[in-house]
Amino acid sequence: MAIKRLKKITLYGPDHDKSRILKQLQSLGCLHLIPLTDKAVDVPVQPAEASEAKVWLERSPKQRRQIRNFRDTFRGQQETARVDDIVHKILDNKSKFREQSDIRDKLQERIREVRPWGEFAFPALSDLNGQRLWFYVMPNGELPALRESLKESELPWELIHQSQKDSYVIVVSDGEPDEVLLPAPRSHVGKIPLSRLEEMLDEAEDAIEDLLSERESLTRWNYLLDQVLAARMDSADLQQATTGTIDEDSFFLVQGWVPVSDQANVEAFTAAQGVAVIFEDPTVDDHPPTLLDKPAGTGGGSDALGFFQTPNYRAWDPGNVVFYSFSLFFAMIMSDAMYSLVFGLIIFLCRSKLKQSEAGHRLMNLAYFMSAAGIAWGVFVGSYFGVAPDSTDLLGRLAFIDLNDYNGMMKLSVIIGVSHLVIANVMKAVVNRGSSYALAPLGWAGLMAGGTTIWLGMTGTLPKAFETTIGPGLMIAGALLVFLFSSSREVKSFKDLFLRMLDGLKAVYNITGAFGDVLSYMRLFALGLSGASLAMTFNSLAMDVLHSSPVTGVLFAGIILLLGHMLNFALCIMSGVVHGMRLNVIEFVNWGLSDEGYPFKTFSKRED
Repeated sequence: MAIKRLKKITLYGPDHDKSRILKQLQSLGCLHLIPLTDKAVDVPVQPAEASEAKVWLERSPKQRRQIRNFRDTFRGQQETARVDDIVHKILDNKSKFREQSDIRDKLQERIREVRPWGEFAFPALSDLNGQRLWFYVMPNGELPALRESLKESELPWELIHQSQKDSYVIVVSDGEPDEVLLPAPRSHVGKIPLSRLEEMLDEAEDAIEDLLSERESLTRWNYLLDQVLAARMDSADLQQATTGTIDEDSFFLVQGWVPVSDQANVEAFTAAQGVAVIFEDPTVDDHPPTLLDKPAGTGGGSDALGFFQTPNYRAWDPGNVVFYSFSLFFAMIMSDAMYSLVFGLIIFLCRSKLKQSEAGHRLMNLAYFMSAAGIAWGVFVGSYFGVAPDSTDLLGRLAFIDLNDYNGMMKLSVIIGVSHLVIANVMKAVVNRGSSYALAPLGWAGLMAGGTTIWLGMTGTLPKAFETTIGPGLMIAGALLVFLFSSSREVKSFKDLFLRMLDGLKAVYNITGAFGDVLSYMRLFALGLSGASLAMTFNSLAMDVLHSSPVTGVLFAGIILLLGHMLNFALCIMSGVVHGMRLNVIEFVNWGLSDEGYPFKTFSKRED
């Protein structure tokens, strides 16, 4: 993967043919336009109502056969009016569904409150001589105190229902009894009988079913709405492009960026349209957009990183490194072959939805690779739903990594972290190879590698020479490079020299940040160990329950295993994604990329 090289393009054409040429340019679909004027264009980026209607229909679990010949039947104003009617009908369906859902939820809550009181209907006040019924729910332990207080007040009352926890009491009084007499707040059960509430709930459920059926019927317009959205957004883009040109006399000027690979297509287009064109390489003052080359196999790394940051045009694309490092970090955090296999099966079951877009297809390939890496790592650590195979079995012989070897896992995590950050610094040096500033990231790579080799030499992992000679030499050389070349300040006087030295000292002081970033990779070992330990704990609990009761223990042991491993699996997935991406986005990108860019936005048609 790489960042595609771009050229600045300037087109000149006759003003009377401006609209047609811009439409053809939009159909060509390979330019990122540069606005040449500051004119404000009041056009919606995305029609909100049509978009909301489309999302509502897409949520329907069942889809009808799509209507595709709408434009052949209705045209012009008649078509626009018909589309707006359909959008309003869909939104009305959504609004009524939410309204009925709220009614259903309130009725369900009310029925839960009223059910313990049973079926009742309030008599007229005249029949009770102006007396009213007051309902209370209180803990069973408060019932003796209630008896005494109501006995003193001479208010009639009745215990209607009693559960293991609460007592349901009705007090008769012309006004609400004093709060001092009753140890619980009054229950507002309402005047509607339980049977009528249940009838109203059935009516709400029927209305919801009818609305869902209506929504399913409306899904036949899904393709149409997609095309309407695309057409309106194309129109908005075209209007923005029209106002972003410079018009002089009888000519107009359009400027933009085009990939070098599409230069021949643009030249053929301009020749066919009779438009003059000039191609220029980006200058130092230009800030081109970033267009990433994303192959189907490993392009998911750039897509995952693109959620957080777009690299600068003059930087490098870390997506390839992120693809492999993110997969490795995910595998280390999962640390279980079966968990990773289940993750892969979930992605396989969702493959049809992921394949609907190119980005989804690339992310699917990334997820498959993450699953494969997790299975391999799980085999190496010997964990299958938290169960370790016997050392005499084939799977047991394949397990050569011990998660309980704290020193070994700590060394492995640090080595992986340092290697990750060294790659970032080396690539940063390659990008800036034409400048002396490139020596500063090389210095940081030397500092990190040197410090790590000293530590490994001290622990006996590497020969003693790394502790006494090689490691200190790398650190000294790296510190000098960081001190001398981190600043880009020109030295024209003694003051400039003094300030540059201060810049160098400030840069060297960042070694504390480098130390903290390296230690951040310890989370790989900690999270992997915690997930494996939690899986083993659930297994142990299930076995204890099974041994305590051979009959019912089977059921409860199965429930513990199912719920426990589901919880642990969800936590491992969350940790693997969040912390794996964090190490790439914060630590790795912080050392490998200096400036953020903005994405290449193609001026192209969305409508079929």
